[in-house]
Amino acid sequence: MPRLQPFTKAAKGDVSTHVLVTSLEEVYTEATSRLHDVVERAGQPGFRLATGSVHGLRLSVALRPVGPSALAILLEELGRLGARVVLSLDTGLAIAPRLGIGQAVLAAASIKGDGVSKTYSPPEVPAIADFELLRHIQQTLEIHNVPITTGLVWSVDSFYVSEQLLEQGVRSYGKLALAMDMDTAALYSVSIARKMQSVSVLVIESSLPRGIERGVVYQASEELHTKVLEAFGKLLRPLLEAMTLHMEKTKSRLRQSSLG
Repeated sequence: MPRLQPFTKAAKGDVSTHVLVTSLEEVYTEATSRLHDVVERAGQPGFRLATGSVHGLRLSVALRPVGPSALAILLEELGRLGARVVLSLDTGLAIAPRLGIGQAVLAAASIKGDGVSKTYSPPEVPAIADFELLRHIQQTLEIHNVPITTGLVWSVDSFYVSEQLLEQGVRSYGKLALAMDMDTAALYSVSIARKMQSVSVLVIESSLPRGIERGVVYQASEELHTKVLEAFGKLLRPLLEAMTLHMEKTKSRLRQSSLG
């Protein structure tokens, strides 16, 4: 009997080497609908895993509870099951005035304002994306004419952030960070520690300069909510394609290495 992981309830063979991860039910459902021959597994509450095929290659999509602790748990279990490349697709709060609702951010690195990232490496060790994977995602989105802004983000532990913390953060990082999220620093820190490649893509769902608080698009504005969901819809096809292309390149390199 294969050994099941405690939270995902998955075993060896259930997970692809390449996984798209999200905390958003809508994104998980839409991404899974684009796979063929899907096998879905329900884990502990909040954790779900679907593995199917895109262009004949196995790809996994994982849903997780909100927050960096849940993300770290998921990454640890995915790594044990053979995942090596993770693309996180989630939401963020704009700090830069030029970012509007529905715009996408590709996080090159993250300021460690959370606790999880600091348990994997000291604060002075940077939380950075895998450069090769980041460039691959950039190039694929460029080919599909999908605009995205690349830069630094700031990760904190809480979705709803106090005004005091926001004021402190903006004073310290306002001229540096494009957006704030919960998970990117943890994603990069865990990935570096576990020798995985990862990249974080955020869709802006709230804005500090425009006075749009986190969660408002889900509660009060159908127009903004639709704009955010449409942004995810436009991103999913090229991002899934980027993952399959990266998988093909990785397999090709491994074949050449074994022959050489």
